Amino acid sequence: MILSTLNRTLKAYALAIIGAEFVLRWLPVGTHQWQRFVRPDELASALAAAGLTLIRTEGLIYDPFADEWRLGADTDVNYFATTVRA
Repeated sequence: MILSTLNRTLKAYALAIIGAEFVLRWLPVGTHQWQRFVRPDELASALAAAGLTLIRTEGLIYDPFADEWRLGADTDVNYFATTVRA
Protein backbone atom coordinates (compact mmCIF):
# COMPACT_ATOMS: atom_id res chain seq x y z
CA MET A 1 0.00 0.00 0.00
CA ILE A 2 1.21 3.52 -0.70
CA LEU A 3 0.11 6.31 1.63
CA SER A 4 0.54 10.06 1.37
CA THR A 5 0.18 12.48 4.26
CA LEU A 6 1.54 15.61 5.90
CA ASN A 7 4.11 15.54 8.68
CA ARG A 8 3.26 17.30 11.96
CA THR A 9 6.16 19.76 12.02
CA LEU A 10 6.35 23.53 12.31
CA LYS A 11 7.66 23.59 8.73
CA ALA A 12 4.53 21.76 7.54
CA TYR A 13 2.33 24.17 9.50
CA ALA A 14 4.09 27.15 7.92
CA LEU A 15 4.03 25.83 4.36
CA ALA A 16 0.84 23.74 4.16
CA ILE A 17 -1.44 25.87 6.30
CA ILE A 18 -0.10 29.42 6.33
CA GLY A 19 1.51 29.27 2.89
CA ALA A 20 -0.97 27.17 0.90
CA GLU A 21 -4.18 28.34 2.57
CA PHE A 22 -3.61 31.93 3.69
CA VAL A 23 -0.84 33.30 1.46
CA LEU A 24 -1.13 31.50 -1.88
CA ARG A 25 -4.84 30.63 -1.54
CA TRP A 26 -4.26 27.25 -3.23
CA LEU A 27 -6.79 25.72 -0.82
CA PRO A 28 -9.72 27.04 1.19
CA VAL A 29 -8.79 28.25 4.67
CA GLY A 30 -9.43 25.43 7.15
CA THR A 31 -8.64 22.60 4.72
CA HIS A 32 -5.76 21.35 6.89
CA GLN A 33 -5.90 20.55 10.59
CA TRP A 34 -2.33 20.48 11.95
CA GLN A 35 -3.22 18.24 14.89
CA ARG A 36 -4.24 15.56 12.34
CA PHE A 37 -0.91 15.62 10.51
CA VAL A 38 1.04 12.37 11.12
CA ARG A 39 4.73 12.04 11.97
CA PRO A 40 6.51 9.16 10.19
CA ASP A 41 7.19 7.36 13.49
CA GLU A 42 3.47 7.50 14.38
CA LEU A 43 2.55 6.15 10.96
CA ALA A 44 5.07 3.31 11.28
CA SER A 45 3.58 2.33 14.65
CA ALA A 46 0.02 2.38 13.32
CA LEU A 47 1.05 0.33 10.29
CA ALA A 48 2.82 -2.25 12.47
CA ALA A 49 -0.27 -2.52 14.68
CA ALA A 50 -2.28 -3.24 11.51
CA GLY A 51 0.12 -5.98 10.42
CA LEU A 52 1.90 -3.89 7.80
CA THR A 53 5.62 -3.24 7.46
CA LEU A 54 6.90 0.16 6.44
CA ILE A 55 9.30 -0.33 3.51
CA ARG A 56 10.14 3.22 2.49
CA THR A 57 9.36 6.83 3.33
CA GLU A 58 10.03 9.57 0.79
CA GLY A 59 9.26 13.27 0.76
CA LEU A 60 7.22 15.18 -1.80
CA ILE A 61 8.97 18.52 -2.22
CA TYR A 62 7.77 21.64 -4.00
CA ASP A 63 10.37 23.76 -5.79
CA PRO A 64 8.85 27.25 -6.14
CA PHE A 65 11.62 28.44 -8.49
CA ALA A 66 10.92 25.67 -11.03
CA ASP A 67 7.20 25.51 -10.09
CA GLU A 68 7.37 21.72 -9.86
CA TRP A 69 7.07 18.88 -7.40
CA ARG A 70 9.70 16.15 -6.95
CA LEU A 71 10.47 13.21 -4.70
CA GLY A 72 13.34 13.50 -2.23
CA ALA A 73 14.67 12.76 1.23
CA ASP A 74 12.97 15.73 2.96
CA THR A 75 9.85 14.41 4.72
CA ASP A 76 9.32 17.58 6.80
CA VAL A 77 6.10 18.58 5.00
CA ASN A 78 4.56 16.05 2.59
CA TYR A 79 5.65 12.43 2.40
CA PHE A 80 4.78 9.04 0.95
CA ALA A 81 5.05 5.75 2.81
CA THR A 82 5.24 2.39 1.09
CA THR A 83 4.10 -0.68 3.04
CA VAL A 84 3.69 -4.43 2.65
CA ARG A 85 1.72 -6.93 4.65
CA ALA A 86 3.96 -8.42 7.33
